[in-house]
Amino acid sequence: MAKKKSIAKAFVGVTALAVTGKLVYDKYKILKEKFEKEEKESICDEVKKYNAVCTSKSIEIEDEDFEGCEIKAIASKLILDLSLAVFEKDTYINFKSDAGIVKIILPEGVNVTCDIENVISSIKNLVVNVDEEDIPTVFIIGKSTVSSIEIIPANFYSDDDFEDEDDFESEDKADEEVLKADKKVVKAEKEVVKAEKEVLKADKDVLKTDQAATKTE
Repeated sequence: MAKKKSIAKAFVGVTALAVTGKLVYDKYKILKEKFEKEEKESICDEVKKYNAVCTSKSIEIEDEDFEGCEIKAIASKLILDLSLAVFEKDTYINFKSDAGIVKIILPEGVNVTCDIENVISSIKNLVVNVDEEDIPTVFIIGKSTVSSIEIIPANFYSDDDFEDEDDFESEDKADEEVLKADKKVVKAEKEVVKAEKEVLKADKDVLKTDQAATKTE
């Protein structure tokens, strides 16, 4: 009986692990589908939505008026290249980044104002504002959690002979966070498969024990 109880306890533990792993994976799938749906539905809107979860994405806007956008990046690298976009007026970029890398590349002739809630993140605004009239301002508003956020002028890297080593270090750390998040998703999937095998094995062990007990009786 003691052996049966221990097997039953193991069965309950393995089942709980399988349920937890499946919940994590299901949550990821639901979030990904939600992000994709939001992005598709905003195609015809002035303020479009660009979303990424556990992936790498680059958005380029060329030769068209930029009216603003919303960004969501979770365990992802998302680049918004506006270097060839047209800015006729002040615009807003709203974003949320969790364990991600977000780079926003802006053309010459725009100023930038940032209002970013920072939680263990690297935030860099490399755009130098110009005190002149009729220059549109890009208001970047968002929340960054364990992420790397960079606002870069289009000519930044071409005009500089070298990049700061700290830039590489902060980006490497953010890349590591994205990789860790990806591994967690993959690990959750493997745990589900492993748990299912353990449940099957536990079922067989219980059956063998029952058969042995029946023979003894």
